[in-house]
Amino acid sequence: MHFSPYTVVAVAVSMLLACPGLAQESAPSAKKYALAELVVLALKSTPFLAAQDARLEEKTFSAAQARVWQGPSVGLLFGRTKQTQASGSRYELSLAQPIPLTGIPGLRGRLLSLESESLLVQRAASEVLVTLSVAQGAYEYAASRRKAAFAESRRKRFQLIESYLAGRVFATPQRMAESRIVTNRVKNLVAEAIRGEAGYKASLEKLKAFVPLDSGAYPDIDVPWLSGARGLDEKEWMDKILVDNPELRAQRLTVQGAGLEKTLASRAGLPDAALIASYEKGQADIIGTAYGLGLSFGFPSWNRNRSGIKSAEQRKIASERQLSFAEQRLRAELSRALVEYEAARQVVLKYPSGTMAELEGQLKGADEGFRKGQVDLLTFLELDGSAAETYGLALDAQADLAAKAAEVLALTADRDALTKLASF
Repeated sequence: MHFSPYTVVAVAVSMLLACPGLAQESAPSAKKYALAELVVLALKSTPFLAAQDARLEEKTFSAAQARVWQGPSVGLLFGRTKQTQASGSRYELSLAQPIPLTGIPGLRGRLLSLESESLLVQRAASEVLVTLSVAQGAYEYAASRRKAAFAESRRKRFQLIESYLAGRVFATPQRMAESRIVTNRVKNLVAEAIRGEAGYKASLEKLKAFVPLDSGAYPDIDVPWLSGARGLDEKEWMDKILVDNPELRAQRLTVQGAGLEKTLASRAGLPDAALIASYEKGQADIIGTAYGLGLSFGFPSWNRNRSGIKSAEQRKIASERQLSFAEQRLRAELSRALVEYEAARQVVLKYPSGTMAELEGQLKGADEGFRKGQVDLLTFLELDGSAAETYGLALDAQADLAAKAAEVLALTADRDALTKLASF
């Protein structure tokens, strides 16, 4: 019975794969995480959010303290007094309580409350940022790990073919060329496997910036497959960004605060009032007893803080113009993000969820045909290369769409970002 060289190679490869000594040792079971679990873990443990919570409390307490009236001042005087030829001891007690008729403490408290509200906006945006950063990192890690595993399996398959071809003498130039193709393919796959391993390890290190994962462990992370079925309406998202974008919300609070600073500057040109009570007592035949109640006014500088008022006016104008520029910039940024999202979505549509299983089925069928001598080596190599390219592009498309969708969701700081991301 005659066997073609391809059949001989295929049979040899099958025997090598079945050899217990060359079988890959079963890898230890890795810890598995759902994407939502990682996000919850990150939100609970990242010091970034805890630091913002502390800053928010600090501003809240400062605002409360700024509203408190200044405490009273007490004066006590002991001495002697002399009238004509008589002299004697005397003492005087005075009490002054500032009364903020201008409402300056309240204004200062409102200013700090606006800062506290701005920090609250930033805190909510940071929570969304952490959520989307973890989601984006998880997609990148999952894609890199699957690509690395696929490259490793291809490398092992071609190394077995190469090891057999190395022990055979193929006299014809065709057979020698095929042997060299396999050898070159193995070298490329070794390099690809090295890059793939480094890629998913680096992706995991990015995740560790937010999620406290065990050192040296490479968990399995289950991320939803993005279908790319959801198109985004530009007008709808433009309206959302103008209302919900945290940068714009914080800048509007800055404009409001600048208006309060102008009011505060104008109040600083008014006199400060204080309620004063006094009691004086000395020898009855010299001074007797005297007491009184009145108001005192502390006048500011003669120009009534005119320069301070003008400074506050310019600060308000600058804040308003900064808000206008921020709106203009974010409109352009959203339009650009939507264009890139749509391109990523169209690419994902080319690789539906069954693509990976379909490619694996194609390779399995070609492998069986190759072993039976029904598929020649060059055809097998060509299919393997095209399947590997498609496999990588499909996974890259998932990671890219996750990144583009995360960017759009971050612009609106959507608190339900994780759920909406899975629907894209």
